[in-house]
Amino acid sequence: MSQDLKEKVILVGGASGGIGLAAAKMLLERGASVALHYRSNADGLKQLAADYGNDRVLLVKGDLTRRDDISAIVSATVEQYGKLDAFMSTVGTALRILPFLETSEDTVDTTIAVELRSVIDSVRAVLPELIRNGGGRIVFVGSDSGKVGTSGESVSAACRGGAIAFAKSIAREYARHNVLVNVVCPGPTDTGLWDDLVKNDEFGGKIGNAMVRAIPMRRLAQPEEVAAAAVFLMSDGASFITGQAISVSGGLTMC
Repeated sequence: MSQDLKEKVILVGGASGGIGLAAAKMLLERGASVALHYRSNADGLKQLAADYGNDRVLLVKGDLTRRDDISAIVSATVEQYGKLDAFMSTVGTALRILPFLETSEDTVDTTIAVELRSVIDSVRAVLPELIRNGGGRIVFVGSDSGKVGTSGESVSAACRGGAIAFAKSIAREYARHNVLVNVVCPGPTDTGLWDDLVKNDEFGGKIGNAMVRAIPMRRLAQPEEVAAAAVFLMSDGASFITGQAISVSGGLTMC
């Protein structure tokens, strides 16, 4: 399977995060050419470009909450490689876990802009390219909170739930164009963001540690475990899977 994505072109939104970076590495190992989006930090992505070459790695900077930036990122990808086969979004907010009534209006607006609106706007930009290409894949990395809710993350959970419903709707509308759309829903995952949430905040630590204790496998997911599910959904092995929200949470959510 090391070359099962050879000649595929995949755009990864939020590629500099833990899951995004793990997915980027897997995609390159499997032969894909990748456009790797980042907003500010490109350190890990530059190393991938050095390892795999600029002919297979395109770094694209932008803010996915800005429609003009999204259009420019998609255009740069297609200009570089001549097509687009798949889009993966891993974007999320790095905000504190807080009770709903203690969540500021600015936090509400930012969370909706990043975790829902950017997903909708990104799909609006990539979908015509996938259709023009004869089909393709869209994978969102969301959260199990979108299925069951999470204390302290009510607005984020609402966005993740909205993204799942959006994915299912787009999957129904565009299956005839051979565009397959799915969501990977991780639970607690061992990233720098998770460490910051649970170690530097008393309320976040209380909620986060309770979530980990509730995982039947009794451990956090590794970024590579979540990324592997997303990469599979972009492979030929997932050619009859669409409209699904797949939990990668060690059994925390079984639905």
